[in-house]
Amino acid sequence: MKEIVSLFALKLFALVIIVSTAIIPARSQELHKYTSFKTGGEWLDTDGVHIDCHGGNILYVEHLKTFYWYGEHRGQPRGASCYSSTDLYNWKKEGVVIEKGDIQVFERPKVVYDEVNKRYVMWFHYDGTLNGRGYGIAELGIAISDSPTGPFVLQDHYRPNGHESRDIGMYFEPDTKKAYIGYAADHVNLTIRMVELSEDYLSTTTNDVDIEAHCEGPGILKKDGTYYLLTSQCSGWTPNPGTYYTASSIMGPYTSQGIPFIGDAGNNSFNSQPCFIFKIPGYKDAFLYMGDRWNGGGSPKSEYVFLPITITEKGKMEIHWRNEWDLSIFTPERKRH
Repeated sequence: MKEIVSLFALKLFALVIIVSTAIIPARSQELHKYTSFKTGGEWLDTDGVHIDCHGGNILYVEHLKTFYWYGEHRGQPRGASCYSSTDLYNWKKEGVVIEKGDIQVFERPKVVYDEVNKRYVMWFHYDGTLNGRGYGIAELGIAISDSPTGPFVLQDHYRPNGHESRDIGMYFEPDTKKAYIGYAADHVNLTIRMVELSEDYLSTTTNDVDIEAHCEGPGILKKDGTYYLLTSQCSGWTPNPGTYYTASSIMGPYTSQGIPFIGDAGNNSFNSQPCFIFKIPGYKDAFLYMGDRWNGGGSPKSEYVFLPITITEKGKMEIHWRNEWDLSIFTPERKRH
């Protein structure tokens, strides 16, 4: 009789373990279901792991109805990671889409979709030691993929029109389908230059101008015919007060307009550095500030500061701190029938 009871108890214990194992992943994912942006701090993917995707950009692919977030993967293997989402709050890790391999420095990947050739083109900061000087190579790197989730294959790397290139930003013009890269240029980041890409986005053109701004980390938006360029100063991993510039043409000339971070007590862009400005589809004038909180150095645990950008009636850029917010602050665009 004791043997029967013991056997029953053992089977019951095994059943409890099996059921618990099945429930825990579901509960784990449920715990990490977001319905808003929580600015700074830990941000978990759908597997419950902190998102490792820094200095990048978000791309919305219309025919897939999906957002793709690309950025530096600072864990192992190093390179660029990709996460996918349908709501901008909850992100599934799609993996490392390109490994840096022999590239000494791989930073700030930006991806654009080529609708004509149905491929994805990644531009990034390609760098390393040259003649004993760190960050001396100072080039743009280009990689392509037939899928948004990679793998991306390196195509080329070079200095655009002979200019050194480090931190980069990207702007895509929906009306003309043209793409531009703003890059911190020359030794060392003495200015930002703006260069137009070729029609297939695979090379830079000679339409390359100096916009005379000593800064890095550029992000760009356009509203009512005015271009807004948001940048940080050059202070390494240490945050600083960002500045924005305006122009009537993407190629400039740009005029400095001051600091857009309102109520920034630390005078350090809310302890962040800009990397991209994303125009959120489906809403009127919905601009998302994407900032990195490096905490003194790039690591897989570096955090993110995502905040809405306001362009006031007087044409001023303002970024206000919000501990938590969601897309309901924006006005939905009316659907055309």
